[in-house]
Amino acid sequence: MNKLGWVIGGALLLAGCGSQDTRVPVALGSLVVPASAPWLQVEQQPQDVQVRGLDDTLTLTPTPPVSAVVQARLRHALQPLYYTDLVVDCTQPSAEMLADTDDTPHTVTLMLATHCTINARGLVSAHDYRAQPALPVPADGNYAKVLTALLATGADDIATHLRADIPGGTGG
Repeated sequence: MNKLGWVIGGALLLAGCGSQDTRVPVALGSLVVPASAPWLQVEQQPQDVQVRGLDDTLTLTPTPPVSAVVQARLRHALQPLYYTDLVVDCTQPSAEMLADTDDTPHTVTLMLATHCTINARGLVSAHDYRAQPALPVPADGNYAKVLTALLATGADDIATHLRADIPGGTGG
């Protein structure tokens, strides 16, 4: 009976090994400055950010959500371009991280995307915007810290492209 106990105990121990689902909270409040800009809206939705390419499942839970950060960064970058009857409405914001553990040092890429409709004094256009900034993963594997930096860079990159599509902006 003692051998059976060891076999069952070993099986239970091995069952506990394997893939783990880890959820990590990420504080993004430093990227969101409260301000009123009814002319620029990003669809607000809570969203976890999956980190793909790792042996274990890692889910980052940003607070405030990615959409609030994107809205704040776009608002800050585009405020100097504002004029009467300019409305920017972005929907379907999405974010996902892809870890490349084959690189040395390991890198992680944020795939950030949104769809924006621009109404500039009655001229309406719509575009998909994507950014894919990448950074090395810190030695401590702090993906939450990397997400904060990548999100700021990615949202600023989208703002640059959006700026070019606003009539009267740098490219429109």
